[in-house]
Amino acid sequence: MTSDEPTERAQSPVQRLFLLARLLRERPHTVAALAAATGQSLAVTARDLRDLEALEPELRVLPGPPQEYVIGTPELDGAARLTLLRGLDALAARGSEPAATLAPLRATLAAALPAHVRAALPLPAHPARPATLDHALTLVTQAWLESRTIRFQEWQPGARRAARLHPLRIESHPVSGDLLVVGRDPDHAGEVRTYRLGRMLHVTLDTATFTPDPLDPAQTPALPVTPLPAAGAPSANVWVRFTGEATFRVLEGGHACLGEPVINPDGSVDAPLLARLDAGGTARSVLPWLLSWGPQAQVIGPDGVRAAWQRLTRDAAEVAAQTPTRFVQHGVA
Repeated sequence: MTSDEPTERAQSPVQRLFLLARLLRERPHTVAALAAATGQSLAVTARDLRDLEALEPELRVLPGPPQEYVIGTPELDGAARLTLLRGLDALAARGSEPAATLAPLRATLAAALPAHVRAALPLPAHPARPATLDHALTLVTQAWLESRTIRFQEWQPGARRAARLHPLRIESHPVSGDLLVVGRDPDHAGEVRTYRLGRMLHVTLDTATFTPDPLDPAQTPALPVTPLPAAGAPSANVWVRFTGEATFRVLEGGHACLGEPVINPDGSVDAPLLARLDAGGTARSVLPWLLSWGPQAQVIGPDGVRAAWQRLTRDAAEVAAQTPTRFVQHGVA
């Protein structure tokens, strides 16, 4: 119940049923929210809902926990359906959503359109995607809707790691378009984790459920990226070696500018970085980003980019070694 939703006590059973129907047509409610809105006990409200279910064929139960009840579904007009169809076709064209998942949704939206509009709709693109991704997305979506834990194996170059997750959000990467699953890790004190759907193998559902909680934006892992080279601009792959904590951050994903990483025998990770070259043939635009990794990133090549990175790190080290002048009248005294 929201702060602006008054409590209405209905005395007779008929009055209570009419009141519940009005509330459920407005938006979904839990049993507790309906009881608070009507001033009735949980037992009375649950009994009234059973009576209302026999009278209202459109009464639906939304999966929880907690379960919510709602009557009817909002109707979309023709313009809204066409807008959603364009969005679905865009998702299918860029391959960020399995076409098999989108096909029934597209058919449902198009079915209510006039015949001459349906005939003019372009045929959707169907990029080839492994069937395993469709199956994994179906299970992850079901777990998200029903608040169930998922088990899977996270694929990493040369290794696999068993993991569990309470999924709380499914989104696409802002640059690569890859589907990401965000949730809490029940095996590590509920830490927020982000996984690429394409690296989640053998996804299964647990029977146990969890209580979902809203994600704090401050806890959500950032997805740092560097600008991708503009179309037609000269570019080159810069090979970077990551060590220490940076190896985990690279293998976990989230850096769309990096290519597929390779694990070395000593545990370090090499990954290519597609960078735009300036007029002098130097990838100057990515040097500050490489410097932000500190001693955990080392440029391997090409030689020109490595030389520019070495000059920048030497200059930064010289500035760090200098004792700053302390001004009495201005700045930090």
